[in-house]
Amino acid sequence: MNYLPQPIKDLATAKLSKVADKFVDFVILKYTGKSIKVFEAESDIEADKVKSRWEVLEKPFWLQAEATKMGRQYSNFGNTLSKSSKMIITSENKIADDNDVFWGLLEHSKEISNDEMQELIAKIIAGEYNAPGTYSMSMLQIIKMLGKSELELFEKICSLLINSDQIPQDLFSLPENAKEFMNELGLDFRSLQLLQSLALFLPNDMTRSMKNHEKKNFKIVYFNKNILFSPITPGDVNTLKISIPGFFGLSPVGKQLLKHLNPKPNDHYFNWLKDNYKISNYKILE
Repeated sequence: MNYLPQPIKDLATAKLSKVADKFVDFVILKYTGKSIKVFEAESDIEADKVKSRWEVLEKPFWLQAEATKMGRQYSNFGNTLSKSSKMIITSENKIADDNDVFWGLLEHSKEISNDEMQELIAKIIAGEYNAPGTYSMSMLQIIKMLGKSELELFEKICSLLINSDQIPQDLFSLPENAKEFMNELGLDFRSLQLLQSLALFLPNDMTRSMKNHEKKNFKIVYFNKNILFSPITPGDVNTLKISIPGFFGLSPVGKQLLKHLNPKPNDHYFNWLKDNYKISNYKILE
């Protein structure tokens, strides 16, 4: 029976930057009451003691099950901590004991074995350590509801975002000219509804209207590409406005989460936007 899970043992001997070493030592000290270097140095001696005590027990099933469970949890914890340590940049620790987001994320990391999810949680833990207050309790609660499949779905649907936080409402009526690329992506209205139920997208479709007294051009942005609109309505400039077509918007937590993902642009979708995204009284400039 090992006293320390291997990922935590590895952290004790890893060559970390000074700021990363300080981060790891801070977390381990909070969890064990000892510096990780001291903890690791004592581990072999303590392991022998634990092994001796363990061997004289009859090892009932529930005790074996709890030991196995704790071993898995702290292995996950160590893996996530190792990933986070690579992203620590601050030299000053400002994490308070009542920072429930930070400590809650560490606790949640014990239950996550999937490498992609560990990577995501590690990024958020590091972000909160580097700048306390970056994330909300809402983020913590939503992360607890996300699995690998939901995360992959969110990343995939974010490939349809324009202006960084909107998806045209018309797309989810699956018009004939959009069905092919939507089917290739495996996306439909049910996909959106699932992400709305996880509070990653706002619950209702939205519209937006802006005055354009100066008759300025307006652009929508899709990754590194733009579609430029120019006003064509003559007359009273005081009545000229830009009416954004209906869209589904990212929630605040969705925006925070998106920063840690890498959705890919879709050329077929961009072509669809150029042909089908219309703003009343504006024309597209080629």
